[in-house]
Amino acid sequence: MARGVIGAPQQLHQFDWLSTYIQDRGLQRRWQWVTALYTAVLATLPLLMLWSPNGPDHPLSRAVAVGMAAAGFLGALMWLVHWPSRRQSSLFLLAASGMTGLGCATMSNPYSALMGCVVFAVLGGFIAYFHTLRYVIGNFAVCALCSAIFVVRLIKDTGDIALAIAAAVTVAALNIGVPFGIRSLVHTLRSDLTVSDHDPLTGLHTRRAFYRSVQGLLRQQAAGAHLVVLVIDLDNFKLLNDTWGHARGDWALARVGAALRDNCPSASVIGRLGGEEFVVADIHRTPRPNELAERICRAIAAIPFPTTASVGSASAPLDAAAASRASQFLDDAIDAADLAMYAAKNAGGNQVCHHVDLQHAAAADADGP
Repeated sequence: MARGVIGAPQQLHQFDWLSTYIQDRGLQRRWQWVTALYTAVLATLPLLMLWSPNGPDHPLSRAVAVGMAAAGFLGALMWLVHWPSRRQSSLFLLAASGMTGLGCATMSNPYSALMGCVVFAVLGGFIAYFHTLRYVIGNFAVCALCSAIFVVRLIKDTGDIALAIAAAVTVAALNIGVPFGIRSLVHTLRSDLTVSDHDPLTGLHTRRAFYRSVQGLLRQQAAGAHLVVLVIDLDNFKLLNDTWGHARGDWALARVGAALRDNCPSASVIGRLGGEEFVVADIHRTPRPNELAERICRAIAAIPFPTTASVGSASAPLDAAAASRASQFLDDAIDAADLAMYAAKNAGGNQVCHHVDLQHAAAADADGP
């Protein structure tokens, strides 16, 4: 992949870019309700089995079933109250996988225990959608271990090898087909987004893809880092088009895109906002936007076309609230960098200007009235 270009989510963890994708389309609340509902429904299963002759038949196993149900309802509440972070989601799934195996082990009937492993397929589907292959394989390994134990118990108790094999095949088919089918679908979605989210002329992010990628990037950051945004506008680009023709103008834009990729850090998100305006976003522990802005300005001036660039920059400290208001946070940073860019342009172009007030304004907002 070209340096400095982040494709639909190529450099973001799967949970982060899918969370941003869902939020971007106004589906986050719906996903919260659906996930909470499924979690609550699964949490009722150990309670229902308390009244079954095949369910828990020992005081300890019955207490474990009640505890797992309570933990499941707490997990449902977590999803209902807010969209979890990647770490919270990972811990939720780790706990759910472990409790599913434990819940199956409390069954007095080994066939019921074995068929209970079907629940691993539900977890596997969710993991395949939001998390990496390593998590999918881990969940499947827990399922396989539990299934093997219950198959042995079933054969030992009943002597019915055919029934044990049939049940094991059913569990295996669901736990392979559901998670890996969903993973294939997500991989296809990811590939399609990578193609559709890039400007065909420059290979940079489109406006919408830029916003989604930066918002996903903000989800991963801890407090203490800074978001740095640069807005780049080409000087006298209309004159270049009128003098050299639109074909040469397009060629110049493509060369500018290449210059941005070559001169920005590899983790930067680079986009074309439209026309001859570009934007760069990056996360730094110690922001030094002027250095990057001047490097970009020199690189564009060195392109063998009669055009230069006005570059405006802005930086803002990230806090705990930045991820929750990522869209507005990014808008504010871009607006500040845009003002700085116009200041550079009004000063004659081919220079950089840094917006110095954004940091202070953010701190004042945090302090309150």
